[in-house]
Amino acid sequence: MIYMTGDCHGEFGRFSKRQRMRLQNVMSDNDFVIICGDMGLVWKNDREFAYNKKWLSALPFTILWVQGNHENYDLISKFPIEIWHGGKVRHIVKDKIILLERGQIFEIEDKYFFTFGGASTHDIQGGILDRTLSSYEKDKRRAKKSGLPYRIKGVSWWAQELPSLEEMQEGRDNLAKVNNCVDFVVTHCLSGKMQEKLQTVLAAKGMDNLSKKIGAYEKDILNIYFDEIEEKLMYKHWFCGHYHVNCRIDNQHTVLYEDILWNI
Repeated sequence: MIYMTGDCHGEFGRFSKRQRMRLQNVMSDNDFVIICGDMGLVWKNDREFAYNKKWLSALPFTILWVQGNHENYDLISKFPIEIWHGGKVRHIVKDKIILLERGQIFEIEDKYFFTFGGASTHDIQGGILDRTLSSYEKDKRRAKKSGLPYRIKGVSWWAQELPSLEEMQEGRDNLAKVNNCVDFVVTHCLSGKMQEKLQTVLAAKGMDNLSKKIGAYEKDILNIYFDEIEEKLMYKHWFCGHYHVNCRIDNQHTVLYEDILWNI
């Protein structure tokens, strides 16, 4: 069986035995849990990383995930590219914790998945600081004094959060091979069009603050790319994370945060 969930940000309590019992399903090594970005596992190569790898590897299912915007892309790149179920992956723990790379198509349980992780970081009003610049300490003091959220390049922010032109083209090429027809799409963010629709749906639900926050997001190259892809792609359902809300936008689009969906 395949399960879907959203951002974890290094907090994996939803996978505890007590929380799994709420699903009323007995999970096994034949099951897959797909995380729609910002897993937060590969952040620092430290004791916490080692502990979480061991703990997650002992769970009775395989974890699959796509990149979010809060990932350590430098550390991720140290894991080699391999082929798994028809697409490119990186095994964080062999056959137990697997990153599904961008622009890939995977056949899992006789279903076809198109995966494309990544998104823009929005909590950077205080700036993105560069430790290699002579002005770094001054810039950091200024950012702290402003009280605005800021990020540090190579520490808490990576330019690779958005895809390269080559990755986007690989996605187009792989979709062309299957005549632009898959069962499911797994991303971290939405297309520009659906991001606007999410804003409208949340406003109708009375979630005005979150709606306005999302409304302030500018379209980036990935939102625009997904607009292009979605125009010709045939699919049953599109799952994403990123927006920190559980919301079924329409019959084909679901945003996930802490919820776990099963039997998709």
